[in-house]
Amino acid sequence: MKKKVNSEDIVQTALSLFSEKGYEATSVDEIARKSGMVKASFYKYFKSKEELMLSTIALVQEDMERELEKLYLNSELSPREKLIQFYVICLERVYQNKMHLLFFSVTLVKSTDKEISQARDKLEITISNRCMDLMIKLYGGEWSDYYYDIIFVIKSMIVGYVRMADPEFFASESQMLAKFFMSITDILVQGMNNPDSHHEIMWKPSMQDNAEPVKPWNRWLEVTSIIQSMHSTIDTLDLHEPVKDDYYSILEKLQAEMSGAVTETAHVKALLFFLGQVTELQDLCEKLRITLKP
Repeated sequence: MKKKVNSEDIVQTALSLFSEKGYEATSVDEIARKSGMVKASFYKYFKSKEELMLSTIALVQEDMERELEKLYLNSELSPREKLIQFYVICLERVYQNKMHLLFFSVTLVKSTDKEISQARDKLEITISNRCMDLMIKLYGGEWSDYYYDIIFVIKSMIVGYVRMADPEFFASESQMLAKFFMSITDILVQGMNNPDSHHEIMWKPSMQDNAEPVKPWNRWLEVTSIIQSMHSTIDTLDLHEPVKDDYYSILEKLQAEMSGAVTETAHVKALLFFLGQVTELQDLCEKLRITLKP
């Protein structure tokens, strides 16, 4: 007898598709089909794709909170061991849920995506604040203003590894990698404590009160999301492969041109003009122009 589809099945299917293809490039039709139902049945569970995305992020949040709560209550672990296991949890959950792709798959410039953006930020804040608490217990609170910068570096390393990870070896490597990240954390904390060095704080401590984090790279995140949406859109175009390759090449040049500074140069304008001649890319090109304006 065929198993009846429930809302959690749909969320898991959506998480996989959003991570693989990006949020905008994934249709409700595709989610329903992969879940084993018709499109009309999808709306019995969720009013829209946006509501489903919120449920997807909530599922990841609940999973992380459950694991981190167990870690906090484990009195047998030292502060150092807890931070190492925190890194293990992050590595495994980011890998299993493809969170690094999920976070970059939502275009932030849409007003309708505000709730999704807030939910995603809430998850990031939860992870960062939990790590902050563990670092204070291990290293003390004297240099806590710098800890969010260190957390950003470690999170970037986790995401960087997961993007290249071999699924067959990941489980055995997670403990080893967590200890490596622990060593890097030690080095970074020692560097921040060096009286001969002065470090500008990139992440502001406002995150401690669950306020919206101050991110100097917010525009870069928006640009990255739009570029990903452009790539996904080109994937769907009904064009000969050599022509598609030309568009991919132009998109790569656009990305390379903006790698040094998130701004609209004459070269960027020319590349956007070329891509904007494709009807399916016009709205995304306009979003990118708006985002690049100082």
